Amino acid sequence: MDDFVELRQILRMILRRWWILVIGVVIAGAIGYWISMLQTRVYAATTTVYVGRSIQSSSLERIDLQLGAQLALTYADLVRRKPVLKGAMDTLQLQGTWQGLRSRVDVSPVENTQLLEIRVSAASPIEAQMTADEIARQLILIGPMSAGEATEETRQFVQQRLDQLQTNIETAQRQVDDLEDKMAMLVSTAIDQLPELQVQVQMLETLIADWDSTYANLLASISAEPSANHLAIVESAEANPTPIYPRVQLNVLIAMIAGLFLSVGLAILLEYLDDTLKPADVVGGILGLGTLGSVSQIKGKTLQEKLILRQDLFSPASEDYRLLRNKFQVMCADWPRRIIMVTSPMPGELKSVTVANLGIVLAQGGFRVIIVDADMRQPVQHTLFQLPVRHGLTDLLYAPKMDVANQLQDTDVVGLQVLAVGTLPPPHPSELLGSARMGELLERLSEQADIVLCDSAYAVAIADALVLSAQVDGVVLAVEMGKTRRGIAEQAVQNLRQAGANLLGTILSPLPADRVATAKSKTLLVPGNASSTV
Repeated sequence: MDDFVELRQILRMILRRWWILVIGVVIAGAIGYWISMLQTRVYAATTTVYVGRSIQSSSLERIDLQLGAQLALTYADLVRRKPVLKGAMDTLQLQGTWQGLRSRVDVSPVENTQLLEIRVSAASPIEAQMTADEIARQLILIGPMSAGEATEETRQFVQQRLDQLQTNIETAQRQVDDLEDKMAMLVSTAIDQLPELQVQVQMLETLIADWDSTYANLLASISAEPSANHLAIVESAEANPTPIYPRVQLNVLIAMIAGLFLSVGLAILLEYLDDTLKPADVVGGILGLGTLGSVSQIKGKTLQEKLILRQDLFSPASEDYRLLRNKFQVMCADWPRRIIMVTSPMPGELKSVTVANLGIVLAQGGFRVIIVDADMRQPVQHTLFQLPVRHGLTDLLYAPKMDVANQLQDTDVVGLQVLAVGTLPPPHPSELLGSARMGELLERLSEQADIVLCDSAYAVAIADALVLSAQVDGVVLAVEMGKTRRGIAEQAVQNLRQAGANLLGTILSPLPADRVATAKSKTLLVPGNASSTV
């Protein structure tokens, strides 16, 4: 089960950076194609040679086939030797050495046959064809010739002689038949002429006998079966216009596969090097906090455009903040007072926008809400709600007798008021926020509202949020997914815990709308470290 979970996490990391895979595969395929185009085209041609007695032989035996197959192995080695290759190069007047030609010649006997395939590669189809045929011819020239074997010219000459002898024999035989008929007619009339005719017949018969003997010898010379060591070309090479190298499609495919693996490795490496928090990291307990909820990203050029007042009533962000309102309502139901501070691990507008939108939905839900801009270093609440700059928090802290109600500014949302940061810049904000006056002021504000939301400075490197956390009832950590680094977030949680803060949980923001559902958590931490399912 653990292995399955780990595999799923790795797959999720890879898919999170899918664009790296796409770019890597495309670039690798383009490189493979480019390299293939730069490579020299290589063409091949194959000649097939038959070793041993022809299969057309009338006296072919099993031992002849076995001997031919064994001889094919010897001739396969002989093809790559100097006499054959150099002879082919000299005949074709090829450039280079016979050793170079040897590297382009591949010889392979066809298994369990007497066939020998000679395959030659060259820079052109014609050169490959001519070289393969010439190598086969050179092999035949240096091979042994049996007593009965003859060249084609000799066979043609003998055949002409046979045809002439056959004509002479037939002519002489007709003459003998005519003479014998004539002798039979002269037996009773001209006996004195018989001896002369008998001599002519004997001469013709002698001549016919000589011709018969010559005919039989010539016929035997061209009819002799080849020996077991006979070589013959059974299939000449053909010029194939399709190159065997480079294999463009195969090269591109291999390059794309290699690019895919490299991209996967790069995606995993970048994921491990990227220590920013992801939803799975927070839910998995890296920070040791429950997740109150996650909010969708609100796009806007100005701060005012990022308020849910400017969004559709049923937009994903509005729904997210309404879910948070329900959780706060359940979480704070039994509290004697409800003062909640929102901070973040890093400086930015995230926490301030979160506080403002929380105040809006709480007020829309019927709560009396006061937002206290306690970020004395980068105050933005008056900008968010477009309020005039006037007396506020710092003024009340320096002059505790001032009327608090007069410093609260109404907003466009019924039930929502804002206490701006004030006009007096504090030289030491942390000392002012941790003073007893601050505690008294928050107590007075809690009497005038159902919920007091404090927008605090970030919780790392400065003490503002740490000292203020001791003055409030609960602390919420706003974490910006994909930007907040894990180490900084862990340091913020550690600092708040050391300060004795009551950490309620985290709010994850911003997230694309299609990832909100997967990032939402159903478990939150309530005061007293008890967990509650909402």
